Amino acid sequence: MKSKSGLRVGIVRFPGSNCDHDTLNYFTAFGHRPLFLWFKDTRIPAVDLIVLPGGFAFGDRVYAKATASYTIDPGKLALTSPIMKPLRALAEKGMPILGICNGFQILVKAGMLPGVLLQNDSKKFFCDYVDCTVTGNSFFSNNKLLGKTFSIPVAHGYGKYSVSKKEAAALRRNGQVFLEYKSINPNGSTDDIAGVCNKEQTIFGMMPHPERSPRREYFMHAIESYVRK
Repeated sequence: MKSKSGLRVGIVRFPGSNCDHDTLNYFTAFGHRPLFLWFKDTRIPAVDLIVLPGGFAFGDRVYAKATASYTIDPGKLALTSPIMKPLRALAEKGMPILGICNGFQILVKAGMLPGVLLQNDSKKFFCDYVDCTVTGNSFFSNNKLLGKTFSIPVAHGYGKYSVSKKEAAALRRNGQVFLEYKSINPNGSTDDIAGVCNKEQTIFGMMPHPERSPRREYFMHAIESYVRK
């Protein structure tokens, strides 16, 4: 599958996804072969990498039955999507999966990544560039980016990554924290955590948007290196 002609990248779209085309263009610009996957799909074709992009899947809203009343719960309704079944099956087989922003929220809500994502401490939507440092184990550190700091766009209202101090320490020991906020903590995340992976280092989630970064080639080369290993 990992042909020299480019990686086959499946980009999962939900109603409300709004970074899907950004992500498609990102991979296309570097010679890869992305394709869209729809939330109603019951099977996933042969791919090298699956990406859950940013946005507001199902509007981040969960409506009370037969009323106009709703609660904000990013990622919850996405879990009922047919595509989640084959996604979980591929995850169990070690398929590389990357969740960006709303995609990260979905992976956490699905229990595929540890922790929870809550509303920003400010109770406001945050949108700006934030310096982030690469740490731990991931496709970033595998590409010799460990310890380097990059300015990456951040845009979310529910991006506060929350775990207990004990859990955060365990994630650090395991090398699962692969990205941390450096200049400021835009949302109140525990221990400045901006991105985490699972213990197997196959599923990655991050709130910042690498596809929008001015230095986006670094992240793409890192992703390529990881997936092709």
